[in-house]
This record gives sequence, structure tokens and C-alpha cells, in this order.
Amino acid sequence: MILTDKSENYGYYTKSIIQSDNSFLTNIPCGSHICGFYQNLDDLINMLAPFFKIGLENNEYCIWVISEISNNEARLMLRSHIPNFDQYLQKGQMEIIPYTECYLTHGKFDAEYVINSWIKRIDEAAAKGYNGVRASGNLSWVNKENWLAIQNYESIINERFNDLKMTAICTYQISNRTSFEIIDILKNHKYLFVYDGNKSNIISDVARVEKLDIMSKLSASVAHEIRNPLTSIKGFLQLMQGKREYAEYAPYFNIIFEEIDRINCIIGEFLSLARNKPSAFIKENLNNIINAIYPLIQADAIKNGSNIILELGNIYDIQVVPEDIRQLILNLVRNGLEAMPTGGNLTIRTYAMNGGIILEVADEGIGISPDIIDKIGSPFFTTKETGTGLGLAICNNIATKHNATLNFKANPKGTSFYVNFKNN
Repeated sequence: MILTDKSENYGYYTKSIIQSDNSFLTNIPCGSHICGFYQNLDDLINMLAPFFKIGLENNEYCIWVISEISNNEARLMLRSHIPNFDQYLQKGQMEIIPYTECYLTHGKFDAEYVINSWIKRIDEAAAKGYNGVRASGNLSWVNKENWLAIQNYESIINERFNDLKMTAICTYQISNRTSFEIIDILKNHKYLFVYDGNKSNIISDVARVEKLDIMSKLSASVAHEIRNPLTSIKGFLQLMQGKREYAEYAPYFNIIFEEIDRINCIIGEFLSLARNKPSAFIKENLNNIINAIYPLIQADAIKNGSNIILELGNIYDIQVVPEDIRQLILNLVRNGLEAMPTGGNLTIRTYAMNGGIILEVADEGIGISPDIIDKIGSPFFTTKETGTGLGLAICNNIATKHNATLNFKANPKGTSFYVNFKNN
């Protein structure tokens, strides 16, 4: 198990990771609001059983809000881990309820109703002589439509937790959450609590998304600071260009403007790396998006002396932000074209596989050196003389935003990138 204390440092997060046995659970102060990440149900019960066991032994009223399992399954799991569990149940000290009863009112989430329900339960527990409330709510049911409302609720209750006689773990299945969603979760809890047989993998995931968040904010800040004076410089140069006494310098002005435009393109990439405001997802077919930008793709291919092959399969519509997907495709295509010699073929494929939709972009370049494979996709890593190293990082951001995965396979005959859009 890993318990991580989060403290803010200049707007970001620093973490002190403590590895220990279950005894450290006794040291969690009342009023703690914890986020718990897990991979599967075994991880979940191994996280929560000792948490509830200590609460029951300390005369705390315990509540488990479930979403992935039935009430009977939850009881069986706790019974196998907590001695005398049935006695606690008969005493009424342990409550197991479905998320629909706790978080939803007439099928809709109402933050004020949920917060008041928790306060009511705390007051009732105190009136019955319990030393406090120990609760866990499983939030793996939360989808894109109610994500913002849930996180606003988490933020509000996190600020009020110190005043509540309650200790809570909000559990999330990490494989179902995007990088940006993980960042939201971390911001709205005091502690991070992880149980996993491959705990280093989860901690690595969390560290990666926090690093991405910091990089995004820095990128946006630096980009704006550069773009503002650059706009002024370009404006004054345009005024000078219109004056007769500077006519002889016209070729130099053109070169300067080209370089300013190039800087603006780089700044645009920095801003693309930063997290944007919530975008509007619509149901669209990837084939339609590819066909719409095909003339632009074809123009890039002609400029590079390459050929484009489309192999678009029979696929269903998915929820996407079209402008993001256009950028994703163009970035992958341009990377592939730049990796190939003149006359090479770049193939764009779409097909359904294992219940999801695959977008594949395959080039006929020389592949990727094994020495740098682990660095591919890291922000600012590039093998190009004029590259920024942000193209694939942006693609990763877009894929994550769409709950998709971006992977690649490389060999001496070329490289194929695969974006796997899950059906959810």
C-alpha cells in the first residue's frame, strides 16, 4: 500500500510517498479526504478492508457506497477480510448502499443533496454514540456528462472536510480515467491512497500526468509571454515596411515576417500542449473527418514527394471533438511523411477491433532506433533539426482527452501509430 500526502507548492503538487503495512491507516486523522486508485476488484477490497476494519474496531460508523458490485458481493468480500463482520452488520454499524441511492436524486446528481445527506449521516452517527463516520464512495460510474459536477462537489466537500467528523476514501478505477481527470481528482483530495500489485505502475501514471499538467501550465505561460511582445514587434515592423525610406529593405522585412510566423506556429504548439477549456464532444465518424482533411493531407504528401493510401473500414460513429481529431491526424501524417524518403507510401487505416475503433497511420520510413523508443512522445524530445518535440505530446493529450490510447510499432521497414478509441 502507498499513502501519499499532498501539499501545494507554488500552485503545483509535491508528494511524500510512504510505504508501510496496514498500521499506518490508524494514523490517518479524522477529517481526511482521500482519493484511492485501483486497477481491479482485488485491489479495491485490499484497500478498503483494512480501512473499514480499523473504523469498526474504533467504534466508527462505516459506509461503503458501491457501484461495480452487488450488496451481497460486497458483504462476501468484507466478511472474508474482517473478523466478526456479521456482528458489526447485525449491530447496524456497517452500511452498504448502491451509488444510485447515495449520489443520484431521480437519476440526477445533486451536489447540495449529497452533501446534506453526508452531514445528516454524521449527525445520526454521533447521536447513536459512534466516534465518527468512516466512508468510501466508489466513483467509477462517473461519465463525461457529470464529471464536472462531481469534481465541483469533490472540491466543495474537500474544503469542508476539516469541519466534518468523517474520514473518507473516494475510489476510482485508474484505467477508466484520463490524465486530465486524474489531475482533477488529485487536486480535490488531501491524500492519495493506492493499492496495487504493480503499485509502481500506478504511481508512475500519477507522476506522468502531474508532470504533464505542470508542463502544460508552463507552456501556456511562456507562450503567452512570448506572443504578446511578438505581436507588437510585428505591428511596428509592418508600419515601417509601409514607409518609403525603408523600401530597399523589403526583402529583409519578408524574411523577418516569415520567421515571426514560424515562431507563432511554435507558440501554437505550446498552447496546444496546455489543457484547454472543456470542449464540445459530438458523435462523428472518423472516416468523415479524414475525408474532409484529405486535400490538405494530399498537398503535404505532394510537397514531400510521397503517396497517400486510404483504407477506411466500416466503422461506427464515436464521441469526438472534431478539431482535436483533425490535429491528431495531421500531426501523425506529417510525422510519417517526414520520416520517409521520396516516393514512399503513407497509409491511413480505420477499422473496428475488440469493440473499439482503431485509427492507424503507417509510414515506410526507417523505423525508430531502439535507443530512443522510450523517449518517443515525451514533450520536447525530437530527432528533427527544426522540430519542437511537441507533436506526439499533443497527440497523446488528444488521445487521453478522448479516453483513447496511442501506441506504435516500429521496424526497419517503417512505423505504425495506432489510436484505439474505446466504445464508451
